[in-house]
Order: sequence, then structure tokens, then C-alpha cells
Amino acid sequence: MRYGLPYKGSKNTIAEWIVNELPPNRYFVDLFFGGGAVTHAAMLSKKWDKFIINDIDGRLPKLFVDCAYGKYTTATHPEWISREEFNRRKADDAYIALVWSFGNNGIDYIYGADIEEYKHAYHILTFDNDPEPLKKLGIEVKLSSNSDVYGRYLDYSMQMRDLFAKTESHERLENYERLQTLERLESLYRLQSLQSLQSLQSLQRLQRLQSLQSDYQQVVIPDGATIYCDPPYNGTNCGKYDGFDSDRFYEWAEKQENIYISEYQMPDDFIEIARCEKTVLSAAGGNNMKAIEKLYTNKRTYNSMTDEQKERYKWNVAEQMTLF
Repeated sequence: MRYGLPYKGSKNTIAEWIVNELPPNRYFVDLFFGGGAVTHAAMLSKKWDKFIINDIDGRLPKLFVDCAYGKYTTATHPEWISREEFNRRKADDAYIALVWSFGNNGIDYIYGADIEEYKHAYHILTFDNDPEPLKKLGIEVKLSSNSDVYGRYLDYSMQMRDLFAKTESHERLENYERLQTLERLESLYRLQSLQSLQSLQSLQRLQRLQSLQSDYQQVVIPDGATIYCDPPYNGTNCGKYDGFDSDRFYEWAEKQENIYISEYQMPDDFIEIARCEKTVLSAAGGNNMKAIEKLYTNKRTYNSMTDEQKERYKWNVAEQMTLF
């Protein structure tokens, strides 16, 4: 299951874990919506009746809702977006910014200049079942009989893997660049991202969702709300939240009722109630590495918990208390 929009820094892999750790209530309030993975999982969990989503980039909640209504599918968006068109439209179109960017970072075009022509030909092969553009680049494939776009993509991915695997050792030395191209053609990352958007059509509770574009402190929190915050992590690249004032956020968060915050580390005034190991992509070298995602709350929320809730979190809290 993929949750939310394809988004750099997405909580997709741990969205279910986060939702399982949060208490049920009437409202679920996501103040730093981002890609919406946690909200998506929360809506499917049925632990909350109504949902409020907020992000300073108002395009993201809107894209989330549009996807849920079926606006973005492999059938409705078969077009190819060139590097020039991407750079021209990324600031105004969240779909193009996320789906057609490298690592869904919303900034850099999805394919390198050296492979772009091949990816375009592979795109035409997958969406139009037309092998000619790829053939002109020296790569021939057996035409797929699959009528479904994603089915054809799987067929052609397998063929690319086979072409790569069957290349003789002496050919590997002579045609190193061609082999690199074959290996990189195995995936069509843009299609995978579009599949993620398409999966949002499973949502059935949109009439209970309110979308906002505001500073988190300006959002009116209703009674009976579970507040979830995934702010820019202190000491990291904040991206669109460049200049984010963490101290201002901590001061505000200390005063809230029933608040839960995703972070790696927080000041001593906050209590870690749960942690989870996750795999992240290192910025240097592109290698996967392990990180510990933590869930915090403030003392006000912890002290108001029932004995049963405290029992659920006691091992993490007890371990934390031994550090001070």
C-alpha cells in the first residue's frame, strides 16, 4: 500500500505505524500536510470522523483532493513533459512538480540529459505501444500484447532486464554505455509516481475533509482534535520551509492539547512516546541508510492520558527518563 502523494520526505513507509500510535478522536488535524501520507492512512483507519489538512504550499492539499476524485490516472495523463515544459510549469502545477521531478523533490527534472531521449522513447513504447522511437535508438523489443499501460510497463521492464542479463561479457566491455542505458530503462519512475496518485481514488470520505493554506499557528483547532505535526526537522534542509523557526514551533506546541509530533530529536520539555526504524536514501552516494523516527508529545498531553494510554507508551517513556 502506498500512502499520499509521491513526495520527497514522505512518511509513506511508516504512515500506518504513526496512525496506530495516535489516539482516536473526532477530528484529525495535519498541520504540515506535505505529501499527505499520514492523513491518507488516517482516513482509511476510521479512527477519526473529520479531517483538517494544512500546508503553506496550498497546491499539495488540492492535488491530494484532485487525485482522490480521479483527476490523475494513467488514462487521463499519458502525455510526456519535457525538461523545458517542466521548468516552465513546476512553480504553478503540483502534479508536474512532483511526478516529473527527480526523487519527487519538486525542483529538478526527473531524467538526466544523457538519458532523456531514451526515456522519452520508452515512454512512447509504454503508453502508445509504439516501438519505433526506441528502435531508432538501437533498442528493439518484442511488442507487448497487454492492453493495460501498467501491464505493458511490466512486460517491457522484463525485456530490458533480459537484454541486459543476456549480453555477453565481451559486449559488456565494448558497449558499456549501451548497457548503462538498458539498465536505466528498466524503470519508468514517472509511471510509478502516477500509479501512486491513482491509488488515492480509494478514498471515500472527502466530504469530511477541510483543506487549508496557512501558517500552522493560524489554524483554528476544534475541540475533540488529535493534532499531528510533521514540521521541518531541526538542522536539516527545510526546502519550501526555508527559514522555519523551530523555537517558535516548540513554544507553540508546548501549549497545545492532544498534540503528536514526528521528529528525530526534540527539547527536554517534550516526551518521546514511540520510535520506529526506517530506511532513508542518503543524500551522499544514493545509498540506503537506517534512521530512527520518533513520535513526541508535550507534557500537557501526556499528563492528560488515561492509564491505559500511558501503559501503551510506558517502555519508551521509562527508557527516556533514565537519560536525565
